[in-house]
Amino acid sequence: MNKEQFGQFWEQLKTPLKAKWVNITEADLIEIKGDLGRFETVLQKRYGELQKGEVATWANRRYSHWTGNYIGYKDAAPAV
Repeated sequence: MNKEQFGQFWEQLKTPLKAKWVNITEADLIEIKGDLGRFETVLQKRYGELQKGEVATWANRRYSHWTGNYIGYKDAAPAV
């Protein structure tokens, strides 16, 4: 998912984003408002230094789910 796609799908991304990263606040969502770069900055602020790959993988999984292209971006199986 590129920056433009992240912005286009922002309304759909907010709920799974909060489910994945529970320390993100409503104020953070307002700050992010569909900007992938701001999203990475807010995550760093809330969780410390993160690998950019984690953000990209998460966004790509969401996008591939909506487009039906699951190859390479399946969610990990839940821990039992």
